[in-house]
Amino acid sequence: MDKTWLTIKWSCWLAVGVAFLFWAKALSLRYNAWTTSLRERYPNINLAPTPEWRKRNTAIMMWMFRVFGAFLLALSALALLGVHASR
Repeated sequence: MDKTWLTIKWSCWLAVGVAFLFWAKALSLRYNAWTTSLRERYPNINLAPTPEWRKRNTAIMMWMFRVFGAFLLALSALALLGVHASR
């Protein structure tokens, strides 16, 4: 029974990693829109980015989401191999 729950847990993390890889662009656009709205609402803390910086921030966050998704994918795949190889 313990092996079953571990398999389910790591399979869910594998799915989350794939989701981060698949939706990285949409997530980065939403994150950039959210931070831009905060910067416009509170300009004393941090100024709103220029259109050039918005594009650059979106690209940076897209790659960060992809790297995190690849990390989760690799970690969960290795964990699933370990669960499968265990007694």
